[in-house]
Amino acid sequence: MNRITQTVLAALRHGVSKDDDLAARDAIKGDLVARGRAKRKLGSALVDAELAVANAGIARPSRAHVQRVAALALTGHELHAGDPDAAEAAYIQLPVSIAPTFPLYTLATGVLVLAGAGALAYALTHRQGPAPRTWVAPTQPESGTAYTTGGVPLHDPAIDKRLAEEVTNLVIAANRDRASSDSTLKAMRAETFGHGAHVDQAWQAALDAFSAALLERNAPNIEDHLREAVRDFGEQLNTAGYGYFLEGRIKGTTVLVQSYRVEEVVFVTAGGKPRRVLSLNRLDRLNTAYAALGLYNEDAGDPTLHLERIAEYVATSELPTLAPNAMYPLAEDTWLAEPAAKALALAFGTAVRREYAGALGTDADAGGKIAGLLAERAEIIEGWREHLEKKHIVFSSVDNLFVPVSLLDALEGSVPHYQRVRVEAIDDSLASLEAPRIHARVHDLVAATVRRHEAQHGFDFDRDTELHYPDALAEMLGPPELDGNPSAIVASARAELSGYLSQIINDPATPQAALAHLAANTFPRSRAGTGEFYAGIVVLEGLAKQLGADTTLLAQSSWHRGLDRERLATLSLVIANAPDAKLHEAARALWLELFEEPPTEIIDVPRRVVVVK
Repeated sequence: MNRITQTVLAALRHGVSKDDDLAARDAIKGDLVARGRAKRKLGSALVDAELAVANAGIARPSRAHVQRVAALALTGHELHAGDPDAAEAAYIQLPVSIAPTFPLYTLATGVLVLAGAGALAYALTHRQGPAPRTWVAPTQPESGTAYTTGGVPLHDPAIDKRLAEEVTNLVIAANRDRASSDSTLKAMRAETFGHGAHVDQAWQAALDAFSAALLERNAPNIEDHLREAVRDFGEQLNTAGYGYFLEGRIKGTTVLVQSYRVEEVVFVTAGGKPRRVLSLNRLDRLNTAYAALGLYNEDAGDPTLHLERIAEYVATSELPTLAPNAMYPLAEDTWLAEPAAKALALAFGTAVRREYAGALGTDADAGGKIAGLLAERAEIIEGWREHLEKKHIVFSSVDNLFVPVSLLDALEGSVPHYQRVRVEAIDDSLASLEAPRIHARVHDLVAATVRRHEAQHGFDFDRDTELHYPDALAEMLGPPELDGNPSAIVASARAELSGYLSQIINDPATPQAALAHLAANTFPRSRAGTGEFYAGIVVLEGLAKQLGADTTLLAQSSWHRGLDRERLATLSLVIANAPDAKLHEAARALWLELFEEPPTEIIDVPRRVVVVK
């Protein structure tokens, strides 16, 4: 047995006596060089032991048990990870290890350092650093014609700064105290953007509309005036070739100007006509955001994708589904434990995994490993959240690909040290597997399918006549107008029914993933009553019927008493198990039945990518 292992075993014995792995770490002293190696070996042994105990089904093991398992592993004995009594009995039989005190490693290292200083210097200057945690995709050069030809529009750091900082600060200050913001407004009115008189005039008009909205939030048409003025300012920037998207609105009593940077302008053809869709990243720092992956509002302009929301969705929903036998997150965990729900979640997981594996090709294996690591990390973090909530400490779940180092540092002393070590190791492994690059590939797939969805909304708005109101929606929601006024829920449900069904029909690579996303907006209790909820019921029931399922029992349910989730889940199994070609065929037939016209054909326009060196 080497000296390092002896040192680790001696430390573990001390830690077992204290039922504390931190005590084991503190017990490693002596030889300066050997100390670091021993601590690393101890950390690795504890992580492996923790995983073995967790896999054996012990949810909250004692620290002494984990350390005994680590010691048994280091000495080549049977672990007894799932049996603390057997592990203790086996551990007692191990010879007592005493940590060496002679500084052999330090002396030997000193000789080696003196003998090989030149080689060491060379190695240090040529060694590779840790795997990167970001990935930058090949991009197109910025172009002043992007809004007419597609591509990346121009950007100006000064505009970025003004929208991200100055406008954000103005909105916050003005909503807190209108009078105290007058001087700021006056100063901003005196500024120009330097991109032409039309831009500067529109900027002044937007500031005037914002000021008026602050004074008369409830005045007739005041929000429309704000929205139009802010939109016109953004469009003037676009006409000058610059990529910014701005929205003015009033949320409750708060007057907002939200700003985004347009990262890319992408064209699709919808119904044979070009349709522009903007890919956005948030610029302002206001504490309000849309939950949707994409949006189309006829009052705001072009259909849009929200890239940050898509990135979160990919990291928390799509990538974890790539793990073998993973369930698709259709609804709350308590319902997913029910047999019908679990069967459907597993079936959707299999279908989505198959589609992404086909699209990822040689990256599919790495994607599965990344998914497993994300699932393990999510379980650890969920345990932290529950633990901290009991102490009245609010801790949000992590929705990014990597856990911020600052967050891990802040949790020191609040969560188990060995778990923090494991999370750090998971993130290192994610980086080594090129998780950012693979995340970007899945991100592109999701963005493409959401882009078609939003393009359909834009196409529907441009119609000369409204899209037919399907009987299946009317049975649930009643007439499209009440007292001469359009019904908001009917308009929302009809739009989402068109958007999602078109998305499934026109998605060449991931139609099941598009359908699973709709199902995840249908089955959760929290989504009941939304436009997506009603659209999901119609799509799932309609597709199941098109694929030969008996929908009689479901049709007898009363929607006024709530959705019979178990019946709909059982019915939906036939859809999740269908191959993509059959799903496409069924979706086209359902569209024709519901809307009494052929579906809109939406085709991606190929993008020319130029690598900027």
